Amino acid sequence: MAEKDLYLQQIILFLNNPEDKELENTINEWRLLNSENERYYQDIYKIWQRAAESAPLEQVNVAIAVDKLSAKIGYNPAEAEVIPLRSRFRALKWTAGVAAMLAIAVLVYNYMQPQKPVYITKTTSVAKDSVLLADGSKVYLDAHSTVRYPEKFSGNTRPIYFVAGNAFFKIAKDASKPFFIHMDNTAVRVLGTSFNINKTTYHINIDVKTGRVMFIANRETKGILTAGTAANYNLRTNKLTTYASINQNSDAWLTGQLHFVDEPMADVVKKLEQHYKINIDLDSNLSRLGKLNASFINNNIDEVIAVLEQTYPIKISHKADRLIIRRK
Repeated sequence: MAEKDLYLQQIILFLNNPEDKELENTINEWRLLNSENERYYQDIYKIWQRAAESAPLEQVNVAIAVDKLSAKIGYNPAEAEVIPLRSRFRALKWTAGVAAMLAIAVLVYNYMQPQKPVYITKTTSVAKDSVLLADGSKVYLDAHSTVRYPEKFSGNTRPIYFVAGNAFFKIAKDASKPFFIHMDNTAVRVLGTSFNINKTTYHINIDVKTGRVMFIANRETKGILTAGTAANYNLRTNKLTTYASINQNSDAWLTGQLHFVDEPMADVVKKLEQHYKINIDLDSNLSRLGKLNASFINNNIDEVIAVLEQTYPIKISHKADRLIIRRK
């Protein structure tokens, strides 16, 4: 062990093992040498008391910790004042108490105690918003949606929590640190991809645009979803149903684009209701009309109505807060 570190570690060992009488006598002799030694010891003792619930200090690699601290504060042992010590503590180089005290603090709080990440909660109201995560990933939030995420990622994974609403995720690739989106007793595991999640009280809907994701429920893998695949998970029955996402339009809230390929009229109506947030009454005898093939890009509902009326023998009228579709 480097001589300059012996002095620091011996105090640490004594504070963690006060039953060692030989070590206690040696420390006390050194404390009595001068007031500076006593003040230095008391400073370390105060910090040690605050960390009483930490792991044993002797487990810490003092040399590594001190070197890291010295680099951060610009401390050069070769240029420091020499502090004379007797016996086991002689010829140790250190700055006047401050650097050693900071080293103990770093050892106790940074190297021994797990650092809890600071989480931020983002909730949207009536407006859409987005969040840029520390790893470069981006989360686009629909109105009335909530996500919790850390200020920075640490450890071997990148976890966030999607609480409720509708969100589109663009995840930065990092094969060494999988990205996890936690939702109640479920999670989505990602390496690098883009997808949409809609979470309600009883259902989670996932629509993968690029890459692939793993869906996990109750710590069990339920399925692997690839680009062009969607899934619905029922939180009450613990059942995952997968299907092609060609007509899902799950990210229409973000892109403003609706695409229909051979879509039955009944399903078209449901998606129009979701996208434009309106109620539509469709005569039951119209549900078997020919399937729709059309794309709408940033069109308002009146423009969509005009296209539908030109495509089918129907008449659409407004009544209060709803649309009524009838046969001509």
